[in-house]
Formats: sequence, structure tokens, C-alpha cells
Amino acid sequence: MRGRSVALFEDRPVIGNLTKGVLRVAPSILRAKADAYFDSIIAQAQAWPIKDVLVIKGEALSQAAIRAMRKAFPSARFTLYFWDAYLNMPRDSRKKVALFDRVLTFDPRDAAQDRRMTYRPLFYVEDEARPVVAEQDIDLLFFGTMHGDRHAVLKRIERVLPKHLQFQKVLYLPASWLYPVRALRDPTLLWGSARDFIYAPKTKAEIAILTARSRIVVDIERPVQRGYTIRAIEVLRAGRKLITTNPEMANADFYNPANIAIVDRKAPKFSEEFLHMPYEPPPAEILQRYSLDSWLDEVMPQTR
Repeated sequence: MRGRSVALFEDRPVIGNLTKGVLRVAPSILRAKADAYFDSIIAQAQAWPIKDVLVIKGEALSQAAIRAMRKAFPSARFTLYFWDAYLNMPRDSRKKVALFDRVLTFDPRDAAQDRRMTYRPLFYVEDEARPVVAEQDIDLLFFGTMHGDRHAVLKRIERVLPKHLQFQKVLYLPASWLYPVRALRDPTLLWGSARDFIYAPKTKAEIAILTARSRIVVDIERPVQRGYTIRAIEVLRAGRKLITTNPEMANADFYNPANIAIVDRKAPKFSEEFLHMPYEPPPAEILQRYSLDSWLDEVMPQTR
């Protein structure tokens, strides 16, 4: 990374939805296993001249493990970046902030309420987000993981769309057996279409092609979040219009009512004019602000 050697480790001892759920509900169950995992990382990294430790979210990283890292690398700068909201993370997340030299968050509400943190939105990756040339044969597109009220919101949006517009939905579930389980909590799934659901994730190339074929992309954030989703940032780079349920988008420096329609997730509506007006490209400096290079400049300034 920019001429520096980097060692990369997962922030959890085991990757998976079950582990994620346990960390949020009862992190103590995995505490011993997680601490042993981070002890092994410290043992490996002590052989290297560590100047910076960057933690991305760090759900499984306990306060004791952070203190152990600081003891092992006393001259390193410790930076923490939250790409999630406090309300959607383990309960001890706030307590970790004081243990870092710098903490940044993608959520503007959290940054305003916790002055120890700096607000810094997410980014696009240039090689992955470079616009793809394709015929625009999809009017509206949604693609993302099926969670929360997303399907219900999509059905509400579909009901207020002009009938002649094509609305393609790609909803990901990790397993087919989850469909009936989710339907117990969200009855709108019973009236959904099986072709809207996939059980293997799309590749980045496939997503790029779908985005290129679309005139408008729909973005539905978790209700507990206010940060711009990475989907919204990628759509900005791809030069496509956006319909979003995130009211915070009105404060974005790239907000343009010709390009972005903010809708109420409970009662969405938008003008016919928005659906058909042409896209207005943002200034180059705005696009640069949301690049990975710009994110690195702010999160990991090279002052050392």
C-alpha cells in the first residue's frame, strides 16, 4: 500500500453469519476464542516493524485484546474505522474508541453524537467501479442482501412506479431454506417472485454490468444507519441515478435532485419528471473525494 508493506488479518476468528450474530448478541461466548486469535496475530506481527495498526470495525476485538496490541506495538499509531452504526454493532463498541489514537466513522449521526470520532464516508474502488459500457435496458435496479424490511420497501416502491417501467430486483440469501424463515417475519415475501432471489452472490463484474445496464439504482439502508452505503458510492462513480431511503443523502456534497430521489421507506413517492430527466455528472473533485485514494489520505495520513 503506497510503498508500505501490509499484513492483513480478518477482524473475527471465524467468518460467517452465525459468528456475526453471536458477537452482537452475546460476545462473551466467543471472547476466549477471539482473544486467542488476536494473540496469535500479535505473535506473528512482533517480528515486523509495525508503524500503524488500522482496525476496520473490529467486532470481535475486545478491549483487552486492543490493550495487548498497544503493549506489543508501543510506537504504532492505532486507527479505528467504523463502517457501521453504533446501533448495529456490539454494545461495547463505544468503549473501544478511547483506546485508539484516531477513530473515524461512516455514520454522520454517530459522529455528531460522539465527538471523539471523525466523520468519513465510504469509498469506491477505481478498478471495480470504473463505468462499464452497456445498453441501458433496465429502468430500475436493486441488488443487495435480503435483510430487515428491504423486500417490503421494494414492494412499496414497485406499487408507485409507472407500469411500463422495468424494475429488476436481485435479492441475495445465503441459503434457500432462509426464504420461508424470512417469510414468517415478512409476509410480503409470500407475494414475491422466486426469480428475484439468488442463493450465490454475484461477482463484482456481474454487478458492474447490471449497474451499467440500469438507468436508476435503488438503495435501501438499514433503518439504524445514516451513513451512505457503499452501493450509493459505487452508483455515484458509475454515473447512474439513485433512489434512496436514506434522508441523510440530502446533506451529501454530491446530492443533486436531478440525480437522487430521497423517498420515505414507509410511503415512497417520486415525480415522473425524476424518472425520465437525464443524469447530471458531478464535478471531478466530488468523485475524487469518494475514491479509495482520498479515503486513505484521510484515514491513514502519511505523517510518520
